[in-house]
Amino acid sequence: MAPLLDVRNLTITFSELGGAPAVDGVSFQIAAGETLGLVGESGSGKSVTAFGLLRLLQPPGRITSGQVLFDGRDLLTLSEGEMRAVRGAKISLIFQEPMTALNPVMRVGDQIAEALTAHGRMRAREARNRAVELLEAVQIADPARRARDYPHQLSGGMRQRVMIAIALTCEPPRSSWRFWARWPRRRVRGPGFR
Repeated sequence: MAPLLDVRNLTITFSELGGAPAVDGVSFQIAAGETLGLVGESGSGKSVTAFGLLRLLQPPGRITSGQVLFDGRDLLTLSEGEMRAVRGAKISLIFQEPMTALNPVMRVGDQIAEALTAHGRMRAREARNRAVELLEAVQIADPARRARDYPHQLSGGMRQRVMIAIALTCEPPRSSWRFWARWPRRRVRGPGFR
């Protein structure tokens, strides 16, 4: 069976670094139901890899070579419109620091509901109810009340759970890949990370 995610020789450079690769020839595969952890020190390229896979790199960062095959389609060849249909609906990224990903002036329940309505999964009222269910699923106490809170009113751990709830809105395939900022007990490193 073909892997769900197949990353082949991914290279990402930043022109402000003189074109030196931040990610150099990274390759890995993830099958359905499998988990992969990319581990490395701060600045080693874990987050840059994740942003590259979803084509969320901001200039001066750019993918200079490689392929990112997701369910048989090369994400690097899709138009931006096609990519928007994939992001969130098929593949998601849970950011390490949720305060930078959550909208500070929007209630967290509305942010979860927006992810549901943006992909046409349900109407607004149904999405708000589903947002409360997802907050409960990620074990946030009193989810109906917390859905009305703003991100700054939640602890860091609760904000992380909100991000997980958002990632779960579109029911992505049952594989996951995790990017660790700190060294776990078991260290795993791959070539290509600086």
